[in-house]
Amino acid sequence: MKYYGITDKGLVRKNNQDSYVIATNQANDIFAIVADGIGGNFGGDIASRMTVRFFSKVFSETERFTSEEEARKWITSAINACNLQIFEYGQTHEKLKGMGTTFCGVMITSFGKLVVNIGDSRAYAFSDAGNFRQLTCDHSLVNDMLMHGEITPEEAKTYPKKNVLTNALGVWESVHADIDFHTEKMDGMLLCSDGLHGYVEEEVIRSILMNKEIDPSLRARMLLKKALDAGGYDNITVILIDTDGEC
Repeated sequence: MKYYGITDKGLVRKNNQDSYVIATNQANDIFAIVADGIGGNFGGDIASRMTVRFFSKVFSETERFTSEEEARKWITSAINACNLQIFEYGQTHEKLKGMGTTFCGVMITSFGKLVVNIGDSRAYAFSDAGNFRQLTCDHSLVNDMLMHGEITPEEAKTYPKKNVLTNALGVWESVHADIDFHTEKMDGMLLCSDGLHGYVEEEVIRSILMNKEIDPSLRARMLLKKALDAGGYDNITVILIDTDGEC
């Protein structure tokens, strides 16, 4: 298994509010996470960094998970603890109230993969056969409108409030995370912030991911370049995992 992560502030934003981590525990399980911060006065930057630091520490201290139920309970508990930490920090710093972050992660264990999502960062799976699919559902106003048939997919691409989130880590005292368990074989996974998927067409992303002759680090950089070529309007974060069907 090979993996690589990269982040860039883009060409427009003054600072990078995205953070990521690819953590391992004592059993060599992997927890890859993308966090896209939200909030002014560097609040988003602080929230996303708090998130990756928190999970890097607590996950590295875990031993082997033995079941989906055990892993799911651990994730839920850790998400709640991290959420409260960010929320309380924002409440005690007036200028940072309302700060938060997206959370998109995949925990890869010996018995399967748990995909975790809060917000509009995304996880995708791809196979050597050319299959490419989104594993997460965006927690955003535009996606809610799309799901209810209030706008079309084409209208969603240019909707003025497409960046408004309906769920985020740290903004409210409690939070709900989507946690989906997968046992099907995958040849690779992509985690990314909306700085990639919001500006680069999925077919372009898929074509780069399918080129398995190129190392994950180079393909991740190719995806980053495509986002920059599209204007680099947002921070961009990419984690690419080649599982080669191992999990």
